[in-house]
Amino acid sequence: MDKTWKSQVGGILAIVGGVIGLLGCMGLLIAITVLGTVWQWGLMPVNVIGILWIILVPMFICGVTAIIGGICAVQRKYYGMALAGAIAALFPGWIFGIGAIVFTAISHDEFATEIKTEARQVAAAEKTN
Repeated sequence: MDKTWKSQVGGILAIVGGVIGLLGCMGLLIAITVLGTVWQWGLMPVNVIGILWIILVPMFICGVTAIIGGICAVQRKYYGMALAGAIAALFPGWIFGIGAIVFTAISHDEFATEIKTEARQVAAAEKTN
């Protein structure tokens, strides 16, 4: 299990994708606020605010998931969460998401899982006995 730069790059790309998603959420919240006043005047024939909320909620979930997964990838813990974060980074910032998925996937063997850690502890305990 040789540690390289790949998992860290994948994690950073996922974090950047997540931050882009959260910044997009802030922009959508501003748009919802501005359009809320226009809606009160009766100038919009379609419920644009509802459509923006439908876009905002999944983008927020993807952004937060991408940031958490990116942190897991940088720490080389929880490969499943790191890969989920890389996939979630695909939606808000697709360029960063593709890079995060590729680098996280090829650095699979660098991640320490709980099962491997338990197996090492059991093996170490058996050697001492």
